[in-house]
Amino acid sequence: MPAFLEDFVHLINGKRDYLRERVLKGKFNPLEDEFKKHMAAHWVPLNDLSSFSADISSLNVMAVDSSVYSSLLSSGGILYISRGMAMYRGIVSKKMDVEVIFSREKMSSVNDFITAKMELLEFEVALEALKNGFDGDAILIDGSLYGRASHLPIEPRVDDQRDALLHYFRVYKNLLDFCHKSNVLLLGISKESRSTFYRDYLLHIIFNEKIRMLDVEEEDKELLGEIFFQVLDSERIAFERFYRLKKKYGVKLETIDVILQELASPRPDYQLIARCAPSIGYTRPLLLGPSIRMAKRLREYIKNPEEFVRKYFPRLSAERGDDFIQWASNVFKDILNFPSFVSFYVLLDLRDSPIRIDMPYYDKTLFEVGWPEPTGADIECALKIVVTGYCGLNAYNIWLKSVDEKVRLRRKVADEIYLPYLEKMFGEKIIRGRGYRRVKYP
Repeated sequence: MPAFLEDFVHLINGKRDYLRERVLKGKFNPLEDEFKKHMAAHWVPLNDLSSFSADISSLNVMAVDSSVYSSLLSSGGILYISRGMAMYRGIVSKKMDVEVIFSREKMSSVNDFITAKMELLEFEVALEALKNGFDGDAILIDGSLYGRASHLPIEPRVDDQRDALLHYFRVYKNLLDFCHKSNVLLLGISKESRSTFYRDYLLHIIFNEKIRMLDVEEEDKELLGEIFFQVLDSERIAFERFYRLKKKYGVKLETIDVILQELASPRPDYQLIARCAPSIGYTRPLLLGPSIRMAKRLREYIKNPEEFVRKYFPRLSAERGDDFIQWASNVFKDILNFPSFVSFYVLLDLRDSPIRIDMPYYDKTLFEVGWPEPTGADIECALKIVVTGYCGLNAYNIWLKSVDEKVRLRRKVADEIYLPYLEKMFGEKIIRGRGYRRVKYP
């Protein structure tokens, strides 16, 4: 019998109801009825899925994905091997990257950097396939297109790769431009995204309704409106301002308090939709612009491009001088011209979680959009591809599942093929860091 089994049983019996609620239903939502009301107004039922479904062989779809293996080395470096692949109708475009990085960043930041390098491979293989003549119906990328554009690059403390994130945005912009010029639909498809943009959008509608009914001074209503958005940028300062105001009005602001607490919570869109969606269907699409923090940073760039580059890429600016500053400034100028993104969720089975869809909207740049706004953009082709490619609870997209199976780099392959080959080439044993589990327990 496992040594802790009796302790586990005793602990769970004492917390059964509490854990059951949090495991099966998530965090309690005091605004759930309000969300259900407004979700219904922004929900489009799909009563006849067959009208959106097509013969899969009639669609020429490219699917793009990547994978990575990483290992801490006794030298203090982190070895990573990443693979990217674009696949369509038996044609494959692929690329690999093998590197050892040294960084003073915390491990979570290093992992974010490695993820960005993986995503860069995806952009590169998709771009290569386009240049080689792909002119099909769509390119599917596993992940959020908007999410990849919504964080401005800053200089990572990664030796010899401090300009990597600038290259990331330059290649991403080239891919977007090539798709636009070639009239190829680019779709980001993701499952269980941690994004909260739809929750925040509906919450702002609820907030405005409650503000209109409040019996407080108009000046303080305006202040509450400022505080709502400040929660998304400087949460601590926003709540300090709110609670000073609450001392003035007391219980009159109790509902506003609940709304702001929900805005600050990490509840993702997919959990909200899973609980509030009335049927199979999709959310009305929204047009997304930069986050409040990103917009503030870009205004800083517009004010003084060269000084901005020096501030956020200090080491490279000092080492490479004016040529680098000019090049980096041009990359940020291109970021200003990124398209905005249409984003929405599709729920194709009430037992499943919703699928998030992102697509570029070239009629407005990212920075011409403020708070998420409803859009009449044509999403029929995107819906057809998503519905046709849906394979039920086990696979949310058949094209992405196929490329994932081809590109996935399993640890067994890396440990038994790639690493031994490196050792053979080097003529020495590669010693892993203590964080690597070298013993497999049965």
